[in-house]
Amino acid sequence: MTERQQNTTGKGINTVCVNGEVKHITELDELTLCNEWSKLKRENNELYEINRVANSGWRGFVLRLIGISLPDKHGIFIKGVDAKGESIYPN
Repeated sequence: MTERQQNTTGKGINTVCVNGEVKHITELDELTLCNEWSKLKRENNELYEINRVANSGWRGFVLRLIGISLPDKHGIFIKGVDAKGESIYPN
C-alpha cells in the first residue's frame, strides 16, 4: 500500500485513515483535521492539473470529439440548493 492510499479516505463518508486507523473527521484534533484537509485539497488540485493538461491540445480535441469532458478547476460551478430548490447562499 502506498503512502497516498494510507493517507486518503477511510472506509466511509467523512472518514480518513490516520496511521493505519480509520477515524471519522469529528474524532480528529484540530491539527490533524487541518492536515487531512490540506492533503485532500492538494490531491484535488493535482487531479485538476492532470485534467487541464488532458483537456488541452490534440488529446483534448479527441476527448471532445467522443463527448468526454474532464472537469478542471476553472470550469467547475458549485450551486448550493436546499430541499425546496432555493439557494443556500445569500445574494
